[in-house]
Amino acid sequence: CLLDGSVIIVALKAIEGRYWNGDLLAIFDLVAGGIVQELDFRNEAKNAAAFKTSLSFLGYVDVPVTLPELTTRRAMVMEWVHGRHLSALDPEEAMRMTYMSCEAVTAGLVLTG
Repeated sequence: CLLDGSVIIVALKAIEGRYWNGDLLAIFDLVAGGIVQELDFRNEAKNAAAFKTSLSFLGYVDVPVTLPELTTRRAMVMEWVHGRHLSALDPEEAMRMTYMSCEAVTAGLVLTG
């Protein structure tokens, strides 16, 4: 991974100035930092809690509870969610689930970020 990053940095330095006027190294640094943060499951556990709070106004969005004492940078432990598989829904339930899913995704994108 470190070698890959080094190769990318050398390539970006070669491109910068010749084919691109922006700061490619700053962009790479920002993206790489974001990837490292996204791969940390402790951060994902915080994001899950924030997601649940941000969409609570809908009344039907839920997120499994994470177990922080068992969650590490490389593994996240969450409660088991009981329920039925989506393929087991009858057509009316499936249509309602589809509507709620679209509403929740739209609310997440437009209203809560």
